[in-house]
Amino acid sequence: MLYIIILLAIMLVTLMFRLFSLRKQIRNITKQLIELSAGNMDKKLDISLIDKDVTLLAAEINKNLTKQRELRINMIRSGKHLKESIANISHDLRTPLTSMIGYLQLLQKGHVTLEQREQIVITLRKANHLQTLIKSFYELAVLDSEHIQPEFRNVNYSNVIMDTVAECATMFEQRGLHPQISLPEESVFVWTDEEMLRRILQNLLDNAARYAMSDIRITLLNNGRTELILTNAISSSQDINPARLFDRFYTSDVSRSAGSTGLGLSIVKILTDKLRGTVSAELIGDHLQIKIVL
Repeated sequence: MLYIIILLAIMLVTLMFRLFSLRKQIRNITKQLIELSAGNMDKKLDISLIDKDVTLLAAEINKNLTKQRELRINMIRSGKHLKESIANISHDLRTPLTSMIGYLQLLQKGHVTLEQREQIVITLRKANHLQTLIKSFYELAVLDSEHIQPEFRNVNYSNVIMDTVAECATMFEQRGLHPQISLPEESVFVWTDEEMLRRILQNLLDNAARYAMSDIRITLLNNGRTELILTNAISSSQDINPARLFDRFYTSDVSRSAGSTGLGLSIVKILTDKLRGTVSAELIGDHLQIKIVL
């Protein structure tokens, strides 16, 4: 009887030890998986384990991780190849299209009937829209490349805003808009890339001028961080989703009729990210507000 009790006790201790060891190994695998999911590790699971079944499980997980890495690498390569292809195709299309537009402009100035002139105007408008689209494709592919990095320096933010608004004066005048600008009394400086900042402002102002139903408000705040807030009224018929506004090729029905490529604000997002800033959009009543924080 005593022998049986001792044997049962040994079996119980052995079972408890095995259970403790198994739980420890599972916790170890769980910890490694959490680190892998968080991107803190770039290796396989450690399979120097005691339990044979757990070791086999870890080995199968490692096989799956290897396949996932291979798929991710192939996706990255395909993405880079696609960007390069878009950039090359866009570049090759620009030259013949520029020549076509030039010939259309010459035809417009020649001796043509009223009906022919109207047809030329329509064709020229479509060609100009195609040129804008190709330019946006090319710019998007180039800017999205890791090779394009900002050159940071101290930039007078206030002056850049005023210069960009002045450059867009003709566009605002054609659309009957009068920008209202509010800047701090003292010039605001920001550590950024001036060319990228100017491109961001140009795209924002072009987007606002294209769809604004009334005057545009441009406000610059400097409270420990710089905040550029651009606000414009929109039509109730404009079905705008602020959460998708910076997605590539996103357009509302109204913007489609206005000839938008749906790339302007996505370029703003790419450039703002490169400048280590944030961009957001919000609907406030019948106004659209876009905020850039640097």
